[in-house]
This record gives sequence, C-alpha cells and structure tokens, in this order.
Amino acid sequence: GSKPEENTDDLKAEIEKKKEKRGGKPLGEEGVQNEFNLAVDRKCTDVFFLAFFIIFWIGMLVVGIVAFMRGEPARLGSGYDFLGEVCGYNRNADRARVFYPYPFPDGEAPSATAAAEPDLSWAVCVKACPATPEISVENPFPNMCAMSFKSLDENGDPKVCGGKADGSTDMAQFHPNPIEQKNEYEKLCMTRMPKCSPCETELCCTGSNQIDEETIAVNATKFPEVEAWGIKIGHKYGFCFIPYPSAEAFAGRCMPWVDPGLSPADVAASYNSSGVSSGAMESGLAAVADAMTGPQETFNYLVNEVNDHKWIIVSAAGIALIIALIYTTLLRFAAWPLTLVVLVGLWVLLLAASIILAAKAGFISADQLPLSAGSIELPAGVTWGPAETNQELVLGAAVLIGAVFIVYTVLLFVLIPRVRMAIKVIGIATQCLTNCPTFLIFPIFQWIFTVILFVWWIAVMIYLTATGEWNEESRTYEWDDMTRRAAIFHFLGLLWGRAFILAVGNLIIAGATADWFLIPDKKDLGLPLISSAKRSCAKHLGTAAFGSFIIAVVQFIRWVFRYYMYQLKKMNPENRLVKLLSCVGECCLSCLERFLDFINKNAYIQTAIMGTSFCKSAANAIALLIRNCLRIGTLTIIASGFIMIGKYMIAVLTAFLCALLIAGGELGNVTEAPVFSVTLIALLAFCVASAFMDVWEMVIDTIFQCYCMDLELGTNKAPGNVTKLVEDNPPDEKDLKAVGSNL
Repeated sequence: GSKPEENTDDLKAEIEKKKEKRGGKPLGEEGVQNEFNLAVDRKCTDVFFLAFFIIFWIGMLVVGIVAFMRGEPARLGSGYDFLGEVCGYNRNADRARVFYPYPFPDGEAPSATAAAEPDLSWAVCVKACPATPEISVENPFPNMCAMSFKSLDENGDPKVCGGKADGSTDMAQFHPNPIEQKNEYEKLCMTRMPKCSPCETELCCTGSNQIDEETIAVNATKFPEVEAWGIKIGHKYGFCFIPYPSAEAFAGRCMPWVDPGLSPADVAASYNSSGVSSGAMESGLAAVADAMTGPQETFNYLVNEVNDHKWIIVSAAGIALIIALIYTTLLRFAAWPLTLVVLVGLWVLLLAASIILAAKAGFISADQLPLSAGSIELPAGVTWGPAETNQELVLGAAVLIGAVFIVYTVLLFVLIPRVRMAIKVIGIATQCLTNCPTFLIFPIFQWIFTVILFVWWIAVMIYLTATGEWNEESRTYEWDDMTRRAAIFHFLGLLWGRAFILAVGNLIIAGATADWFLIPDKKDLGLPLISSAKRSCAKHLGTAAFGSFIIAVVQFIRWVFRYYMYQLKKMNPENRLVKLLSCVGECCLSCLERFLDFINKNAYIQTAIMGTSFCKSAANAIALLIRNCLRIGTLTIIASGFIMIGKYMIAVLTAFLCALLIAGGELGNVTEAPVFSVTLIALLAFCVASAFMDVWEMVIDTIFQCYCMDLELGTNKAPGNVTKLVEDNPPDEKDLKAVGSNL
C-alpha cells in the first residue's frame, strides 16, 4: 500500500530538484513585506517592433493601392483571348465563353497515357462552346474564327472568314465542291491573319480595324500546323481553326465533350474524312480535359470561386459571431450541461459519419446497419449504397473518421473525471466574467477588425492576382518578380495581422483579469477592461507586435513547407519517404507553433501585470510556471483542451450553415458546395471563435499565474475558491510523470 506513495514522493523530489535548477528563486523575499499590484510607472515596451509593424502595414497599403490600380478581376472570372482581350467585355461583349483550340505545347500531341503540361495561351472568346457539329451541305466540316476578317483569293476577290454570328465561315463563298471548300478555308483563313491599324500586325486587331483587305501569313516555321487525334487543328495563334466538340464546364470555360447520343467514331468521322479511330478520339478528348485542369486554370478558378461567394464568406463572420456569443453565454451560465451536450453531440456526429462512410466505402451494407438506419430516408441523390465516384477518397475518409471515433470514444470514458475538473476551472473564469460582463462584448471589436482584415486581404488578393504585364510572345499576362514578392508579402501580412489582433486582445484581457484578481472588494472594480485597453494600447503594442510576428513567421514557414510537400507529392505520389517527411515536418512545425503560442500568451500576462518587455516577460512567466508546475499545470492544460473543442465546434457549425446557404438552402445539396470556399469560411469562423474562446483561456491562465505570484509573494490576495480548487486537485502519479518528463 505504501509503494505508490513512495513512488509519488520520489517523483515529487525529482521534480523539486528540476524546479530549483530551471525555475529560479521564488518572487518573495524573506523578512520583507512584499507587495503585489499592477505596475503603475510603465514604459513603452518593444518600440522597435511597433515601428517595424507600422512600416510593414504601410507596405501592405502600398501593395493594395497598386493592386487596385493595375488589377483587372474580370480577367480571372471571364478569361481572355490570345490577344489579351477579356471575354464578355468590350469587343468581346457578345462572346463570354473561353475556348482553347489546342492546349498543348508545340509538337506534343495529346495521348491517353501522358498528357503534356497545359498551354492555355491560345484562347479565343466564343458565343457558345463548340458542340458536336451537324454536318450539312452548307456546313461540310466544323470551323471557327476568333473574329471576322477579309482575305483575298487568287483572283483578288475578298472572302469573309468567320462572318457568321457563331464565328463560323460561309463555305459556299469558296467553291461548290466541299473538298475545295475545305482547301480554300485552310488556305485563306487558317494560314492567314488580318493586318490591322495602327500596329500593322494582328496584335491590335479588334474586328473592325483591318487595313483595307490586307492579311499577313501565319509564321508556319515558328507556329507549325498542329494536329490532335488525326485532325488538323490549325496554326497556333491563328485566327481560324477546327474546333473539337465541347461543353461549358466552369467559369465559362469550354471543356472537351462528346454527345452521348453519338459514338466517338461518328464524331471522329465528321471531323476527318480519312476517319480516325474512336479510341484515339476518346483518349484525345480525355487528354485535353486533363490539360485544362492544370495549376494555372485551377488557381484562377479558385480565386473566381471566392469572388462568386464573397458575400457569403463575409457573412460567415457574422454567423460565427452569433454562434460564438450564444456558446459563450451558455458556457457562462450552464458550463456543465453545455460541455456534456457538446461532448456527447460530437460523439453522435462521429458515430453517424463513421456508419455512413463505412456504408459508402463498402465495408457494410444497408441491411447490416444498426437498428433501422438503412431504412432512413436520405436527401435526394444520396443513397446508402457504395460510392460510385471518388472511391479512394471515400475509403480514406471512412478509415480516418472511424479511427477518430474509436480514439474519441476511449478518451471520453477515460477522461470523465477530468471533465468535471475542467468544469470547475471554467467555473472560476465564469465568476470573473460575471463580475466583468464586458469581457464577452470585447471580442466583438476583435471580430470587427478580423472581418476588416479578411475583406481587405481577399479584395487585394483578387486584384493582385489579376495584375500582370501582357507578354506578346507567350500571349499571357505574367507576374514579374516584384508581383510575386508582393503576393508573398501580402500573405505574411494576413498571418501577422490576425496574430496581432489576437495578441492585443490577450494583453487587454490579461490586464483586466489581473485587476479583478487583485482588488479585494469586487464591487469597487469599475471598468477594468477600459483601463487595461488604455494601458495596453498606450504602452504595449510593441510587445503584441513582437509576439505576433514570431507566430506569423512560424505559420508562414508551415505554409511554405506544405506547398513544397504538395509539389513533391505531385511528382512522387507513391513515394513513402516523401509522405513520411511531410508527416514528420508538419508535426514538428505544429508543435513548435503551439509551444511558441504558449510562451506568447504567458508573456502577455506578465507584460499586462508588470509592464515588462516581451523577452523579459517570457522568461519570468516560464520560470514562474516551472516553479509552480505541480500546482496548476494539469488544471490549465485540461481547461485549454475543452476550450479548443469549443473553437472547432463554432468553426464546423458555421461552415455547415454557409455551405447550406451556398447550396440554396437544400440540405441534400450541401455536399455540392465548393470545398475551397467552405474551407475559407471555416478558417474565418475559427479566427472569430478564437477571439471569443481566447477570452476564457486568457482569464484562466491569468488567474492561475496571479495565484502563483500571490503565493510566492505571500500577499494572500487570491480569491478563496481559487485556492480551494488548487488544493483540492493535487496532481496524481500520471500527472507527476508527465510534468517530470516535460521538465
């Protein structure tokens, strides 16, 4: 019976030695009447970083102004042709679709096995995506021109290329014989381009500025005629070409498509009199589709997607605000029931997701489902049967969610006693928030600044993405090195700005909580939040800038690491070493960020109390926590875990409601909501949730840090319930082992 006690005593003795070595001496001095009050005569701290932060944001404003002056967002959503003109605007006002006659590098034909890197520079604006053609005497073969122009035949007679409303050419003007018509079209239209004023080349053509009826020959040496699946498409950057069948897919882009009512052989025969195999036609169309979903189009598509849903994304901040207010209010008045509902509700959601995904992955059938789940009526388009598409994704999701459900279930039963302890800790914070109700209003101001930051960042990013100089050689708008650096700088500004908003909030909450802790009669408290805000903004913005910069840099490194890991995985999708490196690197950087965030928050508490600089505050806070790790370590960690659950709950619920809005309020269509927009909404909601839930976390951390300082100084200012909570919950043997290993 005494062995566990001996082990506990040994562990305590070992920890005491480590504390004495690494934690330094306690704050109080023997034989002296120590005082514990908020510092009065404060100096401005970390002024250099405040100046750096101001200069940085002047740079952010400059980037924004330049982006708004140079950017053309319509180019992202609508696309542009090979002359740099936006589809659906100006001379292309009646041509709002984008068609790519040949999206491959010169000399590389598409194949079913290996599609070349996409080259989307040869783009034309069309009224409608070229469909499977209806062959007739008037239209013996498919044809299309980017714009109408005149070309002189051998007799000097003008022929109109692309004169019809749909961009096609009247073949009857060339010759009665269909074969001769095709030859004349190729000679007069596919190998010629209009000569326009004032540039006297094709580069400034608008469709109405051709110099008389003059044309220039396509540079066949530089741009030889290209073929796809046996069909002569035309010369790259030529005004006229042979279009393949397509249909509008996303953002007005025309994607390869074959009418399901026709066989590929029929389509191929209509395109090429010599005939081409149906297999070649199908593989060629598939290769074109692969090319048109490359990184360039994907990036533009994502930015355009954000632009389409920008108001829902902005409204997500308001939805998250309402949910956070409701959650924190309930937490204040009914912490135990609310925590129980959240924990059990999360368990039910994980169980339901595991069952549905297991059925979709084929692990179980509908008749094997528990109770009568298989008979539950699901939304339209959703069935209990195995998934017909994205089977690998569904399988991976089923395994992942199932594993999370099992781990969560085990933890839920093991940690029930800890849940009660966490509720008691939250109860201490609730007492502070009851005396200072303005604490729960303060995050609204953080929310306002967060929304302003995100709106500014998204707007500038859209315009910045739409900048670039027109390159006549590559026929694309290209970013120069300065624009790339500006985009990186702008992204770092988002990370630093968000971290700074949270840091200032932490300083203000910590100062106000310390005020509440130190005043004997809570009725004399006044408005501690306003007093703390004045102190923090007048003296300690530099400290907030310092700490938030550290967090922003680490987060930036994580995103850079993720980008390069993504590129490596694309090149080596099955390489286990790459997967291991990605997992280990992400884990290490995540731990580093959490560790630095822990140091930052405790440093802010010391700055709010003592008025010291960031580095000195961090050193003092860590030493204080080491000396008192046995008293408060377990309590703060447990409470932080449940606060984190609240953050995720607010983010997930907000994302779901916004996905429902995007889906038009139809629950059955929620799964069709765009993933990128919903992910961005979840991130924004998490930022809002962090602003609210950080209030509870900072209140708890500040109370316990004040308690430790009060204990070491011997001033006896700690409220009685705080002292009782610490004394009634000493660390057990497992906690001692964990603390000892961390020290």
